[in-house]
Amino acid sequence: MLKGLLKTIGKIYFGHKLVLWMILTVLPVGVSVFMLEMFSSEIVQHIPVGILKQDHSQLADRLERAIQSSPVLDVKVNCHDMSECEHAVIRGDLQTFIVLPTDLERRALRLEAPVIPVYSSGQNYLTNMFATKEIRAVLTDVGSELFTASFEDPIKTEIHSVGNIEGNYQGFLALGLVSAMFHLAAMLVAVYIASFPLRDKRVREFYQYAERSWVTLGVASFVPAVIILWLEYMGCYAYTHRMLMPMGFEEFVMVSVAQLLMVICCVGAGMVFVGVTGVMRIATGVSGVIGGPAFAFAGQTFPVMAMPFAVRCFAFLLPLTHVLRVQSMMLLGDVGMAASWEVVKLMAGMALFWTLFGCFTMVLRWKYRLKHDSQMPVVVEEDGEITVDALFKSVLEKIRRRKHD
Repeated sequence: MLKGLLKTIGKIYFGHKLVLWMILTVLPVGVSVFMLEMFSSEIVQHIPVGILKQDHSQLADRLERAIQSSPVLDVKVNCHDMSECEHAVIRGDLQTFIVLPTDLERRALRLEAPVIPVYSSGQNYLTNMFATKEIRAVLTDVGSELFTASFEDPIKTEIHSVGNIEGNYQGFLALGLVSAMFHLAAMLVAVYIASFPLRDKRVREFYQYAERSWVTLGVASFVPAVIILWLEYMGCYAYTHRMLMPMGFEEFVMVSVAQLLMVICCVGAGMVFVGVTGVMRIATGVSGVIGGPAFAFAGQTFPVMAMPFAVRCFAFLLPLTHVLRVQSMMLLGDVGMAASWEVVKLMAGMALFWTLFGCFTMVLRWKYRLKHDSQMPVVVEEDGEITVDALFKSVLEKIRRRKHD
């Protein structure tokens, strides 16, 4: 019994099971270590913030210097008005901006606690928590030097949300999760479709159906899947969107285009995985390793600007990161249209690259398999060609049926 147990374990786990070990070790351990390095930093650094100085007193200058000296905060913009800062938050250039009001020093001289408004992006709760916590710490540290120790709250802060007045972070998170699901599904569907002729050794059969045209075979294989996934994606997004404000026509058009481009990118990536590896199991494993944890690196749950450089590069390569940016900006109305258009143009370039690369690798893989299969003898029928091996299997199946009858 022990011998049989060991032989069975060896057969299951060590019999050329590369994909099994990728899923068993690389996916959980590798991704966990990768995320641990990202989340275990002592402090989050370089969160982009802006400052709107309405008061030009010595206290305002002192607070500005304190904010600039913080390693967590990175002052990117000194705004001239509220609109400039709000648009920067919508574009994603800023996470937070601080308003130093006109009566700042006057209230401090009257021994009244100054109130400093802090405006944060209404979509990323975790990033807001990091930024506002550090801002409060900096302001409290400066305020403690102005008043006696008995003054409990020397400088107060008012937290405001840009584009999410109700504080409904669950709605934004749900939209991100829907996008992450289709991001992974598009890769897996492309892997399955691209692998089907290779796995069942039916490249020649499909090639004959396509009238010996690789373009026809490629269009017939992947375009329907792209359209179906895109329509499903838009439907699920619209259904999830009911948790937030009503969707305008401009948002619908811009987000739909971005979603289509994301699906094309992921389908192209799935084609590349199959074209390079030639094995469905390995391509599926690669898709799972890349697409599975993508949501954690797309900027919805953790600030991209606070990630290590290598992780930021990985996040930039993910189509999910860019489609989430478009969704976030368009949720805030027409003001996000121009910034969204720049992201859409970037996604169009990515979609073109992955589509061309995927088609190139798949045509090479199909040609190689067609040449390999052509070495087998065939029987010519009216509808096309079938291999002798397939014909022999069908004859054996008929013999078995007759025996049972």
